Amino acid sequence: MRKKIALAGPDITQKEIDYVTDAVKNGWYETYDMHIKKLEKTFTDYVGAKYAIATYCGTHALHLATLALGLKADDEVIVTDQSYIATAQAVSYVGARCVFVDIDPDTLCINPALIEKAVTEKTKAIMLVHFAGMAADMDAIMRLASKYNLKVIEDACQLVGGKYKDRYVGTIGDAGVFSFQGAKIAVGGEGGMFVTNDQELYKRALHYGTFCRNDKISYLWSDDIGYNYRISNVTAALILAQIERIDELIGKKKNIYDWYHKYLSNCKSVKLLKINQECQSNYAYVTGYITDETKISRDELIKKLLELNIHVRPGYPSMSAMPNYERRFDVPFSEKYWKKGLVFPTALNLTEEDIKYVCTEVIKLIEGEHTL
Repeated sequence: MRKKIALAGPDITQKEIDYVTDAVKNGWYETYDMHIKKLEKTFTDYVGAKYAIATYCGTHALHLATLALGLKADDEVIVTDQSYIATAQAVSYVGARCVFVDIDPDTLCINPALIEKAVTEKTKAIMLVHFAGMAADMDAIMRLASKYNLKVIEDACQLVGGKYKDRYVGTIGDAGVFSFQGAKIAVGGEGGMFVTNDQELYKRALHYGTFCRNDKISYLWSDDIGYNYRISNVTAALILAQIERIDELIGKKKNIYDWYHKYLSNCKSVKLLKINQECQSNYAYVTGYITDETKISRDELIKKLLELNIHVRPGYPSMSAMPNYERRFDVPFSEKYWKKGLVFPTALNLTEEDIKYVCTEVIKLIEGEHTL
């Protein structure tokens, strides 16, 4: 069988190996957090944030954001309907209620035009997602946040290295969150990052992420319910090497993005999403829809591609359809992406020939025998 055409995967060089080896050999005793501190400093310098906390995973960083902002039971948070469930569950962890609104079909990000209708007296925050290499419309979102005195959490887990206009995502709202899970552009196996420009917010997040420890009262004293969300030094070393190479990784991802658009641009059965004008993408994922002209179902297409060892993923389920949540507003575009959406393989070990092969097989399956 042909090699696995993986949905996602990293680019690991000698730099990563050297950094991890250094952490294993030297990251103990008085240097136990050396690579963590280097990672946090490197990341804040890169994105232009004042404060950062490296966490075990992106979900933990999201939880810290909801905790630090003081969200609580009966508060409402306006949430995009289209994301991995961690986005919504970080709101649920603190007892707040998710109010889901639909997405812009061209970016898969939250539709700002629908946010205002969802605001009530209980609304305290907006949880947006920069989705699949696309930046949300931060100008419109921040205007609404200012108008209604709402906090803004940027779930930028998928957009490490991306910008909205001239600012890095994650630094525009009150708090930003990133992920370094193995399917992301920069990896640590796991790993996350909380960033903010608000010192008090940073202090609260740091407190909650370290068991609410307060040694000023007594050694190992805890003054509230806290969590062990600290990243390991070894994981931080791997992520540090990746962040130092982030522009190189973005360049590799852009090549993959361009190859898909080159080979699928004339395929009427697949609509690939194009990067929105106000976004500097990290090209982490190539996404699209099956069109109405397709003669094979989306799920059947995925099944056939998997038989060829081509790993394509469907769109996320609509979160408001899940049993722990409720739907207050219609979300037709989120449901469309759920039912017809595709995420194509973008692993960093893929070549142009690999992408051409994927596109050839996609076209064969949905339009009959045809080669590029």
